[in-house]
Amino acid sequence: MTQHDMCRQNNGGRLSRSNTGSIRVVSTTLTIILAFTSSMMVATTAFHSTPQISCANNNALRASLQTPTPETQITPPSPSTTNRVPLSHHDGQATTPTMIQSAGSASSHVLSIDDMNPIFKFNKNGKEKVLNATGLYHLFIIVITMPFWLVSMGVLQWLGDNIEGFDENRAKFDYSGKVWCRTYLKWTDCYPEIAGDVARLQTSTQTTQTTTTIEDNNDGACLFVANHASFLDIAVLCCVLDPVFKFIAKDELKKLPGVGKQLVGGEHVLIDRTTKRSQLRTFKQAITYLQNGVPIMAFPEGARSPDGRLMPFKGGIFSMAVKAKVPIVPLSLANTHAVMPSAGFVPVQSGRGKLRVFVHDEISVEGKSEEEIVREVREALLSELPLDQHPLEEEEEELGS
Repeated sequence: MTQHDMCRQNNGGRLSRSNTGSIRVVSTTLTIILAFTSSMMVATTAFHSTPQISCANNNALRASLQTPTPETQITPPSPSTTNRVPLSHHDGQATTPTMIQSAGSASSHVLSIDDMNPIFKFNKNGKEKVLNATGLYHLFIIVITMPFWLVSMGVLQWLGDNIEGFDENRAKFDYSGKVWCRTYLKWTDCYPEIAGDVARLQTSTQTTQTTTTIEDNNDGACLFVANHASFLDIAVLCCVLDPVFKFIAKDELKKLPGVGKQLVGGEHVLIDRTTKRSQLRTFKQAITYLQNGVPIMAFPEGARSPDGRLMPFKGGIFSMAVKAKVPIVPLSLANTHAVMPSAGFVPVQSGRGKLRVFVHDEISVEGKSEEEIVREVREALLSELPLDQHPLEEEEEELGS
């Protein structure tokens, strides 16, 4: 071997060691960033004072609420006088009200496949899915933020398992998911606008917890129900419901990364609709939560609507509220089906000016039949949904009138 060859080999060795050192520096830096961000997320969640929502008709409690300032006050629209509704973000800070399409509008934000400008098309479970530039950006945000969420859930779960009284009802564990959902939706320009009885979601933030009997404790519980038009609904609801609550969700969702760990670790109510035993267990678990003052969030349609239109309700959901003697609070979710349609692998367009949540007044179940409850809930949901989310026969009647 010549001297030139020996020098080149030595230089190559030094280059290899240099590359190895650079890789170690980069990996160490990324590890430190991941650890620091996750620890901050854990700290924010661990020391966050999770409020308990009060859905009971309590005049004294309502009177104790702070009067909203003119900048943050939200007035439900009058359909006869306006077609656009002033709204503000529900993130604890006052924001400049924006204008968003109100319920009853005949226009639609739904895009055709061609209008989505898909970059990739593929089949998933026999259904065509598309991925466009907006979707690629969503995937990028998910990839860079989900590790922090997973780490924070792991730490909070360990603390909850090993420190008695640290995380009652897994409220802190669940709040880590809400932090991730809100971060993800803000970074992707999909944070929803909230209207209606927003004060209901902000009550009891300074209420101290006391030891009560189950009969007294369930005064703070309620059954939240919403229309289900998109997989995005879950993240949107996590932006709205601050207090601890439990989803009723399909059992197969526990296989999804992030979402599955949140549902299982947070001890949410998972249902396998193929077995009656699972449905009975779900019913009993939900009743227990309600009787202990923990609100339940359910989708009465039982599945996602393929076109965003409100579908018939499944039986059994409202009987939980009747059994536990708690009110029902409907939540109308508008245009999630347009932002993330069934054909979208992830969202296909921005949610700004489209995504909207309306918090309705509570519906008492006392002395009412299930048919009456179903009718009241359905009327409430439809009253704040755009026409393209109404059942076809109802949309035709409203357009004709």
